[in-house]
Amino acid sequence: MSHYRPARLIAPIGSLLCFTLWLFVHSSVWGLAPPTLLTNAAFASEANRSPLTDTPTVQLYLPLVVGPPPAQLLIAAAYIDSTVSGEPDEAILLWNIGPGSQLLAGWQLATSARQVTFPVTTTLQLQSGQRVWCTAQATAFRASFGTEPACEWATDSDPTVPNLAGKLTLPNSGGRIQLLNPAGQVVDTLLYGDEQQPANGWVGPATQLYTRGLLAAAGQIWQRKIDPESGLPIDNNRASDWAGDLADLALGRRVRLPGWRGWGREDLAWPVTGVATTSVTVLVGPEGLYQPLAQALAAATHSIDLNIYQFAHRELAQVIADAAQRGVHVRILLEGSPPGGIDALQKWSLALIAAAGGEVRYAALLDDAPNGYRARYRFDHAKYGIIDQHIVIEGSENFTYESMPITQTVPVGGRRGFYLITDAPPVLTALTQIFTTDWAPEHFLDLHPFEATHAKYGGPPTDFVFPALTAYPVKTSPFRTPVTISGAAHFSVISAPENALRSDAGLNALIRRTGAGDEIVLEQLYENKNWGETTSNPVADPNPRLQALIEAARRGVRVRLLLDSFFDEPETLRSNRATVDYIRTLAAAEKLDIEAKVGNPTLGGIHAKLVLVAVGAERWSAVGSLNGGETSYKLNREVVVMTDLAGVYERLAQVFAWDWAK
Repeated sequence: MSHYRPARLIAPIGSLLCFTLWLFVHSSVWGLAPPTLLTNAAFASEANRSPLTDTPTVQLYLPLVVGPPPAQLLIAAAYIDSTVSGEPDEAILLWNIGPGSQLLAGWQLATSARQVTFPVTTTLQLQSGQRVWCTAQATAFRASFGTEPACEWATDSDPTVPNLAGKLTLPNSGGRIQLLNPAGQVVDTLLYGDEQQPANGWVGPATQLYTRGLLAAAGQIWQRKIDPESGLPIDNNRASDWAGDLADLALGRRVRLPGWRGWGREDLAWPVTGVATTSVTVLVGPEGLYQPLAQALAAATHSIDLNIYQFAHRELAQVIADAAQRGVHVRILLEGSPPGGIDALQKWSLALIAAAGGEVRYAALLDDAPNGYRARYRFDHAKYGIIDQHIVIEGSENFTYESMPITQTVPVGGRRGFYLITDAPPVLTALTQIFTTDWAPEHFLDLHPFEATHAKYGGPPTDFVFPALTAYPVKTSPFRTPVTISGAAHFSVISAPENALRSDAGLNALIRRTGAGDEIVLEQLYENKNWGETTSNPVADPNPRLQALIEAARRGVRVRLLLDSFFDEPETLRSNRATVDYIRTLAAAEKLDIEAKVGNPTLGGIHAKLVLVAVGAERWSAVGSLNGGETSYKLNREVVVMTDLAGVYERLAQVFAWDWAK
């Protein structure tokens, strides 16, 4: 325990401002009253001048800290309603947000009916900023969360993990969880769900999870909001501290599932950013993707790591199989349950790669996963690759013939989309971290290996024949040639579900910076006019990105949205046509310079996820897999690469202008 008593300090004015700033910061952290400056005649008296300088001095009374600064422990998250049968992976996250360390001996976790205690013999100590999970069963927790717990309370499932004394049950429908210090005093409280009884350490009604048209409560983690500046949990002892908060469009309405990263800056809570002098090659699909991507993959000498939503392309499969046969270490991660299923051509393509020695895994549950166990992401929708731990390819398109036709004749149609190829270190660092996070078979049970005889995750049927390819007879396809731009530039890699929703970083922050005279254009597969329930509306459940574009238009920004018509279902409530009608009505009513329309310039659909932002003299491009729906932002694995390399913007703006005019 720290103690405070008044002390008198004579300080030179030259150092007073720095010291006062330090004191104000630490007094707010430690819960002390700010100091009072005595600004009387001391400033005028020669007797109050420092003997070492000609600087006047001032008398200051302040708290004197004796002993170490205090810790401040809180309940940062709780996994209460597990979907796994028996709920063995229930868990509570403790976080020390104070400036000092804290030994946990004698501390308690309690519900209304039960409690567990850290043994007095424990050596577990939380350093400043450290967070640890305590769980019912360590082995089950490890399989769900992919990380190590610090303690367990239900059974001794792992002798290496310390056991808490007692048993703990976390009621699913509602209740309270409290953290008590060794003296039995309540330090922090979580009141949740349908709990109606007030609790010490809590103000107002219980907090709720976000379930609006997206995800049931079961399987969600209750989590605090994280302060954007400090990166620490928000703590006001009320429901608005927690991330399910419907009233908070900036930090609320969030969900979290076991196995996700993003608790702190070190594990993707912020976009990975950096500056590099490098080159970026811009590829435009459908006409300009296959050849340069095949060449980049064929040049691999050491490794190919690929995360691709769908792979049904025998020529690209052959390129990768050839690389595996010559000793290149190949790892491919794919979505295990795409809409429409895994087609026979994909099974053939992956069987070829696996037979050549490549490692292939689907983001899908193992056959023997426990009852109720869930995959980490709704869809593994990313589309990127890392070649020789040096070159990255990242874009919007699957490895399919619609997106990457191989014909040498021009013109050629198909899906409109984009890829970037670069060796920019920030992009390489981020994508390597993301791939390492997701390719983790030693931790999780949602990575199903390719098995040649498996009905779903195996090879094609014995009577498989290659399907006829669809032709898209366009009149022109002018973007076949790759364009490479070199120079110094900023890069930012955004990933969902960890950081894509941040309003203070990445693309959202960039859009918020725009003003009169700036321009934003989007070319997207879809952009929902509202999130939440399908039957809702943009006022009750706004799409944050669309709302940010509207707010930009209100500031005088020129905004253009080109959305797909090929896949669109105009009669549905959240169709692209509905978004266009909404934008047009709003623009007319408020006289805004914002336009939206649907199109299909390459006849196979707009599959792109492209955002271009001109703010002042800056020219930013964002290319990736992120669509304009709530599932994309909150539940999927998605990746977007941003750069302000002007030549990249110019090439992509040229494509957008051509498509907009079609």
